[in-house]
Amino acid sequence: MPNDRVTSDDVALRAGVSRSTVSRAFSPGRPVQEETRQRILRAAQELGYHPNALAQALTSRRSQIVGIVMGELSNPIHAVLHQSLSHALQSNGFIPISAQLSPPNDADQMIATFRQYQVNVIILTSMNIPADLVTRIQDAGLQVLLLNRVDEDGTTASVSADMNQGGLIAARYLADRGCRQIVIAQGPNGHWTSRARFAGHLTGLERMNITPMDVLKGGYTYEDGAKVADILAARRSLPDGILCPNDLFAIGLMDRLRSSIGSRFPQDMRVIGFDDIPMANWVGNQLTTIRLPVSAMATRAAELIARIIAEQEPVHDRIWLPCRLTERASA
Repeated sequence: MPNDRVTSDDVALRAGVSRSTVSRAFSPGRPVQEETRQRILRAAQELGYHPNALAQALTSRRSQIVGIVMGELSNPIHAVLHQSLSHALQSNGFIPISAQLSPPNDADQMIATFRQYQVNVIILTSMNIPADLVTRIQDAGLQVLLLNRVDEDGTTASVSADMNQGGLIAARYLADRGCRQIVIAQGPNGHWTSRARFAGHLTGLERMNITPMDVLKGGYTYEDGAKVADILAARRSLPDGILCPNDLFAIGLMDRLRSSIGSRFPQDMRVIGFDDIPMANWVGNQLTTIRLPVSAMATRAAELIARIIAEQEPVHDRIWLPCRLTERASA
């Protein structure tokens, strides 16, 4: 059982080091020789000592707490990303606390709360954030790391899947399987991820000398996919391949086309999603999709945060990680 009466002074005495060395040993990214760190950890275990993270933060004005601003968890990819990110942060000795921006005027309260807990770094994973949020966070003295998106102005660090490369892979996959009447469905307007995926789709088709049969406005929800399916079902000529902006959209589209006109996949048309959410592998979906490197992104983000906190200097690294195709029955 933890002994609340044991202090860092007791650990320092047992380990034969200074109290400041004990503090560094329990702070990710702080310089301590490994042999010394292990001696301190053994002493702490023997004494039943556990550091008070909030007390350390108040004293040093740097904490192991990392803020995460999540996208809507109704989109399964955000839940998957949050799980991997939390695990990676905890494995590196950080404490994640999460927030969501809804409505947008919650930003000031969110920033104030993070500052109260001496948070130094905030990870933004939401696709739809206020345009000035990064600047507002930085003006409050906090650093920002963008995850699964990039700052096109280059003012902050980012770790992202290469959406353009993923879109290209999807387009070439359909072309390699003989599709020539290909429809591209776009994601929501104003989202970097939508633009990057769409650009990749166009580039992939162009390299195969294919002009899209049509480009339709879509979205990232199941309902958006169903709406586009209704548009297609009303036409005389159906595409033989569809490039979807994400998996939820693709699943909604396939379900509606099955129920409305009896479409079969891949016999009547081939469909490719994007993200590789768990639902994509369900028996009723078996969706071919572009898999985001979620685990790798989370790991690199945690490593980058350790460096940010250790150096206490702005970091502007832009890290790209490749996507890959997950092949299932739909294509």
